[in-house]
Amino acid sequence: MLNLKDGAILRVVGGIAKGRRLKALMGLNIRPTSDKVKESIFNILGDKIIDAVFLDLCAGTGGIGIEALSRGAKETVLVENNQKAAKLIKENLLLCNLEKDSKVVCNDAVRFLEDSDKRFDIIFFDPPYKSDLFEKAMAVFDRKELLNNNGILIIEHNSKTVLPEETNSLILLKKYKYGDTTLSLYKERGLR
Repeated sequence: MLNLKDGAILRVVGGIAKGRRLKALMGLNIRPTSDKVKESIFNILGDKIIDAVFLDLCAGTGGIGIEALSRGAKETVLVENNQKAAKLIKENLLLCNLEKDSKVVCNDAVRFLEDSDKRFDIIFFDPPYKSDLFEKAMAVFDRKELLNNNGILIIEHNSKTVLPEETNSLILLKKYKYGDTTLSLYKERGLR
Protein backbone atom coordinates (compact mmCIF):
# COMPACT_ATOMS: atom_id res chain seq x y z
CA MET A 1 0.00 0.00 0.00
CA LEU A 2 1.24 3.42 -0.91
CA ASN A 3 0.81 6.28 1.49
CA LEU A 4 -0.11 9.22 -0.69
CA LYS A 5 1.92 11.64 1.42
CA ASP A 6 5.00 9.92 0.01
CA GLY A 7 4.81 11.96 -3.20
CA ALA A 8 2.53 9.96 -5.46
CA ILE A 9 1.34 11.99 -8.42
CA LEU A 10 -2.13 11.01 -9.49
CA ARG A 11 -3.30 12.10 -12.90
CA VAL A 12 -5.77 11.36 -15.66
CA VAL A 13 -3.94 9.50 -18.43
CA GLY A 14 -6.42 9.74 -21.31
CA GLY A 15 -9.51 11.37 -22.75
CA ILE A 16 -10.83 14.91 -22.39
CA ALA A 17 -9.24 15.44 -18.95
CA LYS A 18 -5.87 13.93 -19.91
CA GLY A 19 -3.00 15.31 -17.88
CA ARG A 20 -5.16 16.69 -15.05
CA ARG A 21 -3.58 16.12 -11.67
CA LEU A 22 -5.85 14.72 -9.01
CA LYS A 23 -5.79 15.68 -5.35
CA ALA A 24 -4.80 13.17 -2.69
CA LEU A 25 -5.32 13.27 1.06
CA MET A 26 -2.17 13.46 3.12
CA GLY A 27 -1.78 10.42 5.34
CA LEU A 28 -4.64 8.45 3.78
CA ASN A 29 -3.42 4.96 2.98
CA ILE A 30 -4.66 4.24 -0.53
CA ARG A 31 -3.13 1.96 -3.11
CA PRO A 32 -3.79 3.91 -6.30
CA THR A 33 -3.91 2.07 -9.58
CA SER A 34 -0.66 2.77 -11.41
CA ASP A 35 -0.74 4.69 -14.68
CA LYS A 36 0.47 1.56 -16.50
CA VAL A 37 -2.37 -0.58 -15.14
CA LYS A 38 -4.88 2.25 -15.62
CA GLU A 39 -3.85 2.60 -19.27
CA SER A 40 -4.11 -1.18 -19.68
CA ILE A 41 -7.65 -1.25 -18.22
CA PHE A 42 -8.87 1.24 -20.79
CA ASN A 43 -6.95 -0.41 -23.64
CA ILE A 44 -8.69 -3.68 -22.72
CA LEU A 45 -12.07 -1.97 -22.63
CA GLY A 46 -11.51 -0.07 -25.86
CA ASP A 47 -14.76 1.32 -27.27
CA LYS A 48 -16.85 -0.46 -24.58
CA ILE A 49 -16.23 2.60 -22.40
CA ILE A 50 -18.08 4.90 -24.82
CA ASP A 51 -21.55 5.68 -23.37
CA ALA A 52 -21.06 3.03 -20.66
CA VAL A 53 -22.69 3.11 -17.25
CA PHE A 54 -19.60 2.58 -15.06
CA LEU A 55 -19.30 1.60 -11.39
CA ASP A 56 -16.05 2.27 -9.51
CA LEU A 57 -16.19 0.28 -6.23
CA CYS A 58 -13.68 1.16 -3.51
CA ALA A 59 -12.96 4.30 -5.51
CA GLY A 60 -10.19 5.79 -3.33
CA THR A 61 -9.35 9.13 -4.97
CA GLY A 62 -11.75 8.43 -7.85
CA GLY A 63 -8.99 7.97 -10.42
CA ILE A 64 -10.55 5.05 -12.33
CA GLY A 65 -14.09 6.46 -12.38
CA ILE A 66 -12.76 9.85 -13.46
CA GLU A 67 -10.69 8.16 -16.17
CA ALA A 68 -13.85 6.38 -17.38
CA LEU A 69 -15.72 9.68 -17.67
CA SER A 70 -12.75 11.33 -19.34
CA ARG A 71 -12.73 8.57 -21.95
CA GLY A 72 -16.42 8.74 -22.78
CA ALA A 73 -18.48 6.88 -20.16
CA LYS A 74 -22.04 8.20 -20.06
CA GLU A 75 -22.35 7.92 -16.29
CA THR A 76 -20.11 6.86 -13.43
CA VAL A 77 -21.00 5.91 -9.87
CA LEU A 78 -18.03 6.08 -7.49
CA VAL A 79 -18.42 4.22 -4.19
CA GLU A 80 -16.03 4.88 -1.31
CA ASN A 81 -16.62 4.19 2.40
CA ASN A 82 -14.15 6.78 3.74
CA GLN A 83 -15.93 10.14 4.12
CA LYS A 84 -12.78 12.22 3.57
CA ALA A 85 -11.95 10.25 0.42
CA ALA A 86 -15.55 10.59 -0.86
CA LYS A 87 -15.30 14.36 -0.39
CA LEU A 88 -11.94 14.32 -2.21
CA ILE A 89 -13.50 12.40 -5.13
CA LYS A 90 -16.08 15.17 -5.49
CA GLU A 91 -13.28 17.75 -5.54
CA ASN A 92 -11.36 15.76 -8.16
CA LEU A 93 -14.48 15.49 -10.33
CA LEU A 94 -14.87 19.28 -10.13
CA LEU A 95 -11.18 19.76 -10.99
CA CYS A 96 -11.73 17.74 -14.17
CA ASN A 97 -15.13 19.30 -14.98
CA LEU A 98 -16.70 15.81 -14.88
CA GLU A 99 -19.09 16.17 -11.95
CA LYS A 100 -22.22 16.38 -14.12
CA ASP A 101 -22.28 12.72 -15.17
CA SER A 102 -21.11 11.27 -11.87
CA LYS A 103 -22.52 10.26 -8.52
CA VAL A 104 -20.33 9.81 -5.43
CA VAL A 105 -21.70 7.43 -2.82
CA CYS A 106 -20.15 7.20 0.65
CA ASN A 107 -20.96 3.60 1.54
CA ASP A 108 -19.45 0.19 2.08
CA ALA A 109 -18.93 -1.54 -1.29
CA VAL A 110 -20.79 -4.73 -0.35
CA ARG A 111 -23.67 -2.82 1.22
CA PHE A 112 -23.92 -0.69 -1.91
CA LEU A 113 -24.10 -3.82 -4.09
CA GLU A 114 -26.74 -5.37 -1.81
CA ASP A 115 -28.90 -2.24 -1.92
CA SER A 116 -28.43 -1.32 -5.59
CA ASP A 117 -31.18 -1.89 -8.10
CA LYS A 118 -29.07 -0.41 -10.91
CA ARG A 119 -27.22 -2.38 -13.59
CA PHE A 120 -23.90 -1.39 -15.05
CA ASP A 121 -22.04 -1.95 -18.30
CA ILE A 122 -18.68 -2.04 -16.51
CA ILE A 123 -17.91 -2.61 -12.85
CA PHE A 124 -14.39 -1.94 -11.62
CA PHE A 125 -13.72 -3.40 -8.17
CA ASP A 126 -10.44 -2.64 -6.39
CA PRO A 127 -10.81 -3.48 -2.70
CA PRO A 128 -7.97 -3.35 -0.19
CA TYR A 129 -5.79 -6.36 -0.98
CA LYS A 130 -5.83 -7.70 2.59
CA SER A 131 -9.57 -7.73 3.16
CA ASP A 132 -12.45 -10.16 2.85
CA LEU A 133 -14.32 -7.86 0.47
CA PHE A 134 -13.52 -10.12 -2.52
CA GLU A 135 -15.46 -13.04 -1.07
CA LYS A 136 -18.33 -10.91 0.21
CA ALA A 137 -18.73 -9.05 -3.09
CA MET A 138 -18.49 -12.24 -5.15
CA ALA A 139 -21.35 -13.68 -3.09
CA VAL A 140 -23.47 -10.64 -3.98
CA PHE A 141 -22.52 -10.89 -7.67
CA ASP A 142 -23.71 -14.52 -7.52
CA ARG A 143 -27.10 -13.52 -6.07
CA LYS A 144 -27.85 -10.38 -8.08
CA GLU A 145 -27.65 -9.43 -11.72
CA LEU A 146 -25.69 -6.20 -11.59
CA LEU A 147 -24.31 -6.21 -15.13
CA ASN A 148 -26.16 -5.18 -18.28
CA ASN A 149 -26.06 -7.40 -21.37
CA ASN A 150 -22.45 -7.95 -22.38
CA GLY A 151 -21.36 -6.22 -19.17
CA ILE A 152 -17.95 -6.82 -17.66
CA LEU A 153 -16.62 -7.00 -14.11
CA ILE A 154 -12.95 -6.08 -13.66
CA ILE A 155 -11.33 -6.97 -10.36
CA GLU A 156 -7.93 -5.52 -9.52
CA HIS A 157 -6.12 -7.71 -6.99
CA ASN A 158 -2.76 -8.83 -5.72
CA SER A 159 -1.20 -11.34 -8.11
CA LYS A 160 -0.85 -13.81 -5.23
CA THR A 161 -4.62 -13.81 -4.68
CA VAL A 162 -6.33 -16.62 -6.55
CA LEU A 163 -9.83 -15.79 -7.71
CA PRO A 164 -12.21 -18.49 -8.97
CA GLU A 165 -12.38 -19.40 -12.67
CA GLU A 166 -16.15 -19.41 -12.30
CA THR A 167 -18.89 -18.96 -9.77
CA ASN A 168 -22.61 -19.70 -9.91
CA SER A 169 -23.18 -16.63 -12.09
CA LEU A 170 -19.75 -15.44 -13.32
CA ILE A 171 -17.15 -16.81 -15.73
CA LEU A 172 -13.54 -15.61 -15.82
CA LEU A 173 -12.76 -14.30 -19.31
CA LYS A 174 -9.11 -13.41 -18.92
CA LYS A 175 -6.38 -12.37 -16.50
CA TYR A 176 -3.78 -9.69 -17.10
CA LYS A 177 -0.75 -9.63 -14.80
CA TYR A 178 1.36 -6.52 -14.15
CA GLY A 179 3.95 -7.45 -11.52
CA ASP A 180 2.20 -7.57 -8.14
CA THR A 181 -1.13 -6.51 -9.68
CA THR A 182 -3.54 -8.66 -11.66
CA LEU A 183 -6.74 -7.69 -13.45
CA SER A 184 -9.34 -10.46 -13.64
CA LEU A 185 -12.18 -9.92 -16.11
CA TYR A 186 -15.54 -11.65 -15.60
CA LYS A 187 -18.85 -11.78 -17.41
CA GLU A 188 -22.18 -13.18 -16.30
CA ARG A 189 -23.09 -16.72 -17.37
CA GLY A 190 -25.81 -17.43 -19.88
CA LEU A 191 -27.09 -15.61 -22.89
CA ARG A 192 -27.18 -12.22 -21.22
